[in-house]
Amino acid sequence: TSLFWPGIDLTSALQYPDFSCVVLYRRLCVGFGCVVPDTRWSESYLSYLGVHPAWRGHGLATVILYHLIQTNLGKDLTLHVSASNPAVLLYQKFGFKVEEFVCDFYSRYLPPDSGHSPHALLLRLAR
Repeated sequence: TSLFWPGIDLTSALQYPDFSCVVLYRRLCVGFGCVVPDTRWSESYLSYLGVHPAWRGHGLATVILYHLIQTNLGKDLTLHVSASNPAVLLYQKFGFKVEEFVCDFYSRYLPPDSGHSPHALLLRLAR
């Protein structure tokens, strides 16, 4: 789909339905987010958050992120995001802080002509 880079398998993320959020319009999935709980003792990982391109700019990512944070109360929530992704601002509004700069994190997923940065920021929402 156009929501995720080619080659990413969502199967493992779908094994945690209580930590997922799917936004549907009729039968079309317009947004999706998934947390992998308990990646460490007091930490979970936001593995996916995407909004269909035609539905961006309407606050869906905000609603999805809010819901996922609420399902993860009491634990830190971490995520990786491309250093050039404007979603960094959304995460910072929710209180996520940059913890690490990771070189070439997305290199294997991006086509050579992509305009996206292959570098990622590791963000943490401390609880």
